[in-house]
Amino acid sequence: MATAFPLLRLPYLVLMPVLEQMKFLDRSVKTCMISASITIGLSLLSKRARIFVKLLKMNCKHIDLILTGNRIVMEVFFDNSEELRVLMYTDKCQRINFIYRDMMSISWFPGSPLPIDYAFSIMDVMHCKSIDKFIIVKISEHDCLPIIAKLPKIDEVVVEHDWPDVISYEEYFQTEKQLLRVLRTVLPVSSAVFITYQFQNSNHLQEILKGNLDAVILKHSDNYITLNDLSITNAKILEIHTGKLDERDLNHYFKLWMKKICNDRLEYLEVRTYGKISMDLLLDGLNAVPVRIDTKKTFRVLGNVKRFVPEDLFEKMTREFDITRVDKRTATIKISNYGNIFFLRLARIY
Repeated sequence: MATAFPLLRLPYLVLMPVLEQMKFLDRSVKTCMISASITIGLSLLSKRARIFVKLLKMNCKHIDLILTGNRIVMEVFFDNSEELRVLMYTDKCQRINFIYRDMMSISWFPGSPLPIDYAFSIMDVMHCKSIDKFIIVKISEHDCLPIIAKLPKIDEVVVEHDWPDVISYEEYFQTEKQLLRVLRTVLPVSSAVFITYQFQNSNHLQEILKGNLDAVILKHSDNYITLNDLSITNAKILEIHTGKLDERDLNHYFKLWMKKICNDRLEYLEVRTYGKISMDLLLDGLNAVPVRIDTKKTFRVLGNVKRFVPEDLFEKMTREFDITRVDKRTATIKISNYGNIFFLRLARIY
């Protein structure tokens, strides 16, 4: 029987050139990626191995985690547009697979450590300090909370949850409660949430809105949003797609802002109402001052001073007004040709 080669027992000056050969060199992309996956896999064997692999200074553009059913998919994106996928299963087996271009390169059953511990090792050797996106596609039938409770900083949580096989409201409600448990676990370590899911229970959505997040984006237009929901938010950036809020609601909200009663952190608000806007109802009692559309202004969004530019190239601003708060802070209300309403707090330039 062949004897295993004691790689990690090699002297440092010999070991490092060997590991360098597994790094990204001027070889074919396929060979590079397989070598990279082997190198990353090597780092999972022990703390000593991870220390040596980390010295190679391998880097990635960003790392995403996707929760889909009974597995967490780790996607490592490299500068050369290539991607390494690591499948971490949350069931009893807790096996882990490395995949490149749908081709299995490494597969084993790790044993006692949680799958997320291996994700931490990969992030460490890739010098990645945070997860770019944690995407929730499907809630697992297995309890994944012990795994995701250990996650580090997350830049953005994305909820794409959909349950086409759920046939009753009670079943839907119970699954949504599981989703909320996951969100309660990951949102405290995140700064933003992007939701395309339609919540069936308004209390579940309110719990998210009350969180201390920098950005909350609700893309599903069927989520039932009320003036009370809007007034309890604490986000710096708030984007809502809804047909439920009308001009009276937004007028009342702007008055609360002017009196410093709600969300002093608000820097940017976007409400897509999908309807025609009544300017009289929207601006009633705001003492709004009309402003020329081409007036150049700067706004502060998450600490950055920038110009306002709509994402849609065909969306144009048709009306613009300034309102002033009791502490003399000024904000601008913009109305687009699509009937969308934007609120932007003006930056103080020193």
